[in-house]
Amino acid sequence: MEIYTALIGSYPRPIRIAKTITRFRSGKIEEDKVLDEINKFQRDFFNLMAEYKVDYVTDGMVEWDDIADLTYSFLKGVEKGALDRFFDNNFYYRHLVVKSKLEYRDSNDYIKYIELARKNVEKNQKLKAVILGPLSFSYMSKNVYYKGKTEELMKDYSVIVNLLLKDTEKYYDAIEIHEPYIFQDRVRRQRLENIREYYNIMLNGISKEKHIITYFNIKFDVLEEYFKIPVEVYGFDVTEDNKPMIGMLYNATLGKNVYFGVLDSRNTKLDKISTIRRIINNAKEKGISKLLLGNSTFNDLIPELIVKRKFKILQRAKEMILNE
Repeated sequence: MEIYTALIGSYPRPIRIAKTITRFRSGKIEEDKVLDEINKFQRDFFNLMAEYKVDYVTDGMVEWDDIADLTYSFLKGVEKGALDRFFDNNFYYRHLVVKSKLEYRDSNDYIKYIELARKNVEKNQKLKAVILGPLSFSYMSKNVYYKGKTEELMKDYSVIVNLLLKDTEKYYDAIEIHEPYIFQDRVRRQRLENIREYYNIMLNGISKEKHIITYFNIKFDVLEEYFKIPVEVYGFDVTEDNKPMIGMLYNATLGKNVYFGVLDSRNTKLDKISTIRRIINNAKEKGISKLLLGNSTFNDLIPELIVKRKFKILQRAKEMILNE
C-alpha cells in the first residue's frame, strides 16, 4: 500500500495578510503589496510543509476569505450575499447570489495566485488546485436566476470550472474538489443521482489526478453514488463522531485510493500517533490500494501553532510505519 500525507483546504491566515487584503479592498494600497505578502507567505508555507514531509499541498488559501470567496473569483453573474454559518462551526462565509446566467471570468485572481504557487512550491510537493464541487456550490449559493432549474445551474457551473481547470492545468499536479454536502441529510436524492454527469462535464479533458474531499459526516447509503464520481481519490473525515465508522469504511473502500482526514481540524486536542498508526495498519490489511492522510477540514478553525503540532505528529506516525 502506498502512503502519502496531505494538507487539504486552508492554512490559518496570518494577521498581516488579513490586514493587507483589507487595506487593498478599501483602496488604501496597490495590489502589488498584496502579491508581495502572498509570495512571502507561500515560500515560508511550502518550506514548512517540506519540513513536515507533506506530499500533497494546496497554496494555503490565505488569499481567500473562504472557499465561496475563491469560487466568486472566477465567476460572472454572482454577487456576495449575507453571512451563512459553515455547517456546525463558529465560522461564516458569504453565500453567492446567482443574479444572472453563470459565465467564466477570463482574467481572474485564481489563475494569478495558482501561477504564483507553482513558482514557490517545493520540487517534491504535489500542488493541488482547490475547487468547490457542483453539488456543494448549489447549496452554498442563493439561486435567483436559475429558480427551479438547479440541474441547469450545476451544469453551467461545471462547464465554467472545466474552463478554469484547463486554463490552469500547467500550474497544478492534482485537483482537490470539496463536496461537504454529499453526506448531508438534507441533500435531495435527484441531485446525487445526477452527480456523475456534472463531474464528467467538469473534468472533461483533464488528465491530472483528482481528489474529492468530504467532511463532518459519512452516510453509507450514499456511497454507491459517491464512488460513481470519476476521480482517483475518495476522501473521508474520520475524526469526532465518524471514528466508529472507520471499520466499515475499510470494507467499503477495498481496492480504492482513499484520503482519510485523521487530524481533527475542529479540535485543539492533539491527535494520537498510536491512533494514526493503527488506521494505517488496518487500511493496509483491508486492501486499500493508496492511502492519503491529513487534516479533516479547513484549518481556519484552530490556531496555527496547533496545526503545526498536528502535522508534526502525522509526520512522525508515517515515518514510524515506513521504518517498521
